[in-house]
Amino acid sequence: MNKPYVDQIFPLNMHGLGSSGEGVGYVDGFTVFVDGALPEETVKVQMTRLQKRYGSARLLSILKSSPDRVVPCCKIFGRCGGCQLMHLSYSKQLEIKRQRVMEALVRIGKISDCEVAPCISSPAFLAYRNKIQMPVKSGKNGIQIGLYARSSHDLVEVDHCAIHCALGDEIYQKVKSILKESKILPYDPVTEEGELRHVLIKTAVHTGEVLVILVTNQKKSSHLSQIAQSVIASHPAVKGIVHNFHRGADNVILGSFYEALEGSMFIQERLCGLQFKVSPASFFQVNADQAEAIYLKALECAQLKGNEVVLDAYCGVGTLSLIFARSARKVIGVECVPEAIEDAQENKRLNKIHNVDFVCASSETFIASLSAIDLILLNPPRKGCDPLFLDGIGRLKPKRAIYISCDPATLARDLSRLVSFGYQVDKIQPFDMFPQTAHVECVVSLILG
Repeated sequence: MNKPYVDQIFPLNMHGLGSSGEGVGYVDGFTVFVDGALPEETVKVQMTRLQKRYGSARLLSILKSSPDRVVPCCKIFGRCGGCQLMHLSYSKQLEIKRQRVMEALVRIGKISDCEVAPCISSPAFLAYRNKIQMPVKSGKNGIQIGLYARSSHDLVEVDHCAIHCALGDEIYQKVKSILKESKILPYDPVTEEGELRHVLIKTAVHTGEVLVILVTNQKKSSHLSQIAQSVIASHPAVKGIVHNFHRGADNVILGSFYEALEGSMFIQERLCGLQFKVSPASFFQVNADQAEAIYLKALECAQLKGNEVVLDAYCGVGTLSLIFARSARKVIGVECVPEAIEDAQENKRLNKIHNVDFVCASSETFIASLSAIDLILLNPPRKGCDPLFLDGIGRLKPKRAIYISCDPATLARDLSRLVSFGYQVDKIQPFDMFPQTAHVECVVSLILG
């Protein structure tokens, strides 16, 4: 069979999963991605899109099913874009995530001489998310709240999210009911009419506190104030209702203006025996129990003796910095987002930890000012580390480096550069931070050779 054409229907054997959880098959060396298909399956597909070396096809039917296929517990799985692997057994999800890390190391990093440990399962593979963000639109029966379908802005109305934590989902039910009974109008980006754009719910699962953020395209209205009063009165766990004002036409959910409508502007969460402030804009790991396991593994890999100077790059709100400070002489946390550094300083005061300095700067600029460190912590965003920052590590040559990654491809790229500076990859431990999705986190320990 030659290269397929658009609308062609044909059977296809599936061999793997792509980085977004789609099935991967081949036609005479031409790669075909199929949403909903699994490895070891034979499926009937229809081509929908062609590129030079790959294409996409729609799954029509399953001719031979994978032994690892399961019935998804969510009735909107496949329409909602939140989960990609709910049709795959959890044990197989873990296997595939480990395999994805191994393949990235070899293909991108050219690293084949290190062992990748089995992926550590999440303490819960459902009801684990402590944050949910829901777009709001007008529907036939009034206001609709839900999640976007995959790769689109089509809203899929959500009654219950299977991966959202129990307390957060309980609050969501209250908020949804209040919104549907209110007179507030959803914002329409085409006509630019209406008010409410998004609803965010943040839950501190270990302290039982919840923050609700209402995003609108205009300043506070009477409808918004009434909704806030009703939501905070609906459940004792709700500690604050925050208004976010965002008029931009882009896809960024939050604007820069925040105000408290009712109660507090933040909640507190407990992690690794420490207290952390969670504000509307601050990044906090969405799976708190698995985050604890990741941070404790990073601390174990560091093998601190108590006299080390540690640099925590991309420190965010200071979570890792403060956890490591209990075992090191000094920790320096660096982050380029001013609001995150403000939260980090507050978390430092909250926990009465004095051997941490937080600096608002880019990591690549700040590392150039240092002359020596003993350990470096890398916990970058999905795009990985800036090359200038990695060059700074090559100049300083700390004895150890701990890299916490949320993307195997950028991890492999960055590890290759660190290896070129004389580092050896000591341990690679994948963690499943996001069950039912294609994402995988890793803790990597590196030692200067």
